[in-house]
Amino acid sequence: MPRLSVLARSPAIALRRMAACRLSLKQIILTGEWVILLAAVAYAGGRAVPSAWRHLNTDFPNYYVTAHLLREGYRTDRIYEWIWIQRQKDRMGIAPGDQPVVGFIPHTPFSALLMWPLTYWQPLTAKRIWIVCNLLMVLAVAVLLHSLTQVPWRHIALIICVNFPLLRNLEYGQYYLLLLLVIIAALWLYLKDRCFFAGILIGVAGGLKLFPALFVFYFARKRDLRSIGGIATGSLASIAASVWAFGLALHRTYLMQVLPWALRGEANDPYNLGSGSLSSLLHRLLIREPEWNPHPVTHAPAAFAVLHSLLQMLLLAPAIYLVTRSRQDSQRVQLEWSTFLVALLAVSTLPAFYHFTLLILPVCILAAAFLQERQHVRLALLLILYFGVCFPNWPRSTASSWWVLLTVPRLTCLLLLCALCYQTLASSHSAEAERRRRWIWAIALSGVLGVQIAATLYHQRGAYEDRASRLSTSPELLLKTDPIARADGEVGFIAMRSDGYVAGSIGSSGAYLHPSATDQLSQTAGGQTNWIEQAGVQQQIVRAGRNQEAIRVEVVDAEYPVASPDGKWLAFLRSSKGRSALWVRALNETSLAETLMTPPSFDVEEMTFLPDGSLIFAAAYDRGPSALYRVANDGSIQALNLVGTRYPAASPNGQWLAYSQLYRGVWNLWVRNTLTGDTRRLTYADCNDISPAWEADSKTIIYASDCGRALWSTALYRKRVLP
Repeated sequence: MPRLSVLARSPAIALRRMAACRLSLKQIILTGEWVILLAAVAYAGGRAVPSAWRHLNTDFPNYYVTAHLLREGYRTDRIYEWIWIQRQKDRMGIAPGDQPVVGFIPHTPFSALLMWPLTYWQPLTAKRIWIVCNLLMVLAVAVLLHSLTQVPWRHIALIICVNFPLLRNLEYGQYYLLLLLVIIAALWLYLKDRCFFAGILIGVAGGLKLFPALFVFYFARKRDLRSIGGIATGSLASIAASVWAFGLALHRTYLMQVLPWALRGEANDPYNLGSGSLSSLLHRLLIREPEWNPHPVTHAPAAFAVLHSLLQMLLLAPAIYLVTRSRQDSQRVQLEWSTFLVALLAVSTLPAFYHFTLLILPVCILAAAFLQERQHVRLALLLILYFGVCFPNWPRSTASSWWVLLTVPRLTCLLLLCALCYQTLASSHSAEAERRRRWIWAIALSGVLGVQIAATLYHQRGAYEDRASRLSTSPELLLKTDPIARADGEVGFIAMRSDGYVAGSIGSSGAYLHPSATDQLSQTAGGQTNWIEQAGVQQQIVRAGRNQEAIRVEVVDAEYPVASPDGKWLAFLRSSKGRSALWVRALNETSLAETLMTPPSFDVEEMTFLPDGSLIFAAAYDRGPSALYRVANDGSIQALNLVGTRYPAASPNGQWLAYSQLYRGVWNLWVRNTLTGDTRRLTYADCNDISPAWEADSKTIIYASDCGRALWSTALYRKRVLP
């Protein structure tokens, strides 16, 4: 009997022990959650936020400078030009230590308009205000997520606090926390059957960062005309406000020149694996670039055109196909939004680390679904992949060939997260009468795929043909432009590095730079003398020695010097609110007189001397398109009937004029006979060939080209163009 009594009690004892183990495990998990949460809060409050508070960093100054120019009434249709916007940054007194380089590629004009109210404060104060606004937005995001998912506050706080891209967003002063808030608010409105207003928010988000506008495919799949109408209304309102503020010319530049490069992943360094995109991976594998990617698996641009477009479509198509028409199931709608958002991040061409701030929404929604269904394995996988995407310290890769595939852990985790979203959504997919419409979507998406492949193949025509004529420099130089042929046979140029702009030279022993404490944004040579533009609150042109050291200040409040070939005259620009006038002065010791050569109706961009002392200059007349003009010694101005042209360069013998002409969104080189007026096109590639300079033989030019590189991140080429 005692033995039977013990046996009878054994199941009860076992159950009590199991319950105690479960309780102990819950306590361990709870303790672990609080430890991680407190550690994340301590890191954010003790290091990340104070660092963001003390420094400008990028990208906040990019938006701030552009918005400040708008508020001050500057000309703003050149903000996508690297050197032009750097010059304006230096004038504002933003020190190199605060932010060495600014640039506005590939941002939309509307994104700068949003920063306009903050430009009444100094840059660092404005950024601190923006940080406070972002911290308030974090609270708003948490409240909306709790309302949508009913996930416990502790778990929402954990998901937010371990999102390291969010901290980078704060550090850089980016918009992705605002974008996250807008998308969550749009989802909240959509579930409340406020479809039109949800669409408006998505349209405005698309004005800030273009990719949210692709939600139009989601709403089209839903056959939700109210939401599509809202997107159209929000987008048109954003565009109208932006055009009203910045004008049509800037938006034409964005649409025709910036956007196509951004869609191909070439708005910034396309070979940088740190971006974690399919585009950068395929660039590294399939396209050779002598400085940035000298050792791909093979040089096969056509394969890149097909594979990039095809893989993007294969990633995005399931996010569209798995959408059902019904909006009654709140959880499924949330899963659809989450899946679509993750898919958009996966096909993004150049995602920066802070882009993944947006993962807070899908991870919260997926975690809520897995917790509700007690799918703990999926939950653990979700958190591992989330941490993998958001981990800030993946090593930078220098691998080449096929080894590159092993050096993209962030992209790998993102693709696996996308697959997890698709599997989760497919498992809850109801077989309704959606299938009969799938063939329509298959045809439409196939058409989009075909257009995308054709556009990329068109862009690649001739882009890699002139590599043999490249002037070799260091891959650390992100941009080389404004070449000049000196009398000693060297080629001078302006280079952009991560710490600013500096003058450089290419000689028989290779390329070398001339260190400077300030930005050097342009240079010229006449006779045996060099002149350099030194940037600052007030630009100045200095006479330079053999090693580019400053000898004396030649002209104050001046930029873009151009010397006559004989070294007797110096032309330069003097700007007021971004609009420039052409001035000339004689280079002798007895006279310091300066002569204004153009009236205020001309906004001069570049110029060149002819042998007789007259000048040909590029200018926008009365806010029209750029064109070439000739100003004689007596001050009379004659139009050359070359509209849409810039970067003039007269040959030493005066017989030829090289220049760049805008055609289908790119600048190609042309040459004109100054005696007969006959013109001939020199380059045909779908990329930008600019800033020509003639060598002494009047047959060979040196020019800057971004073919095979990032937009306006030019390299230097030498090409014989005349027999």
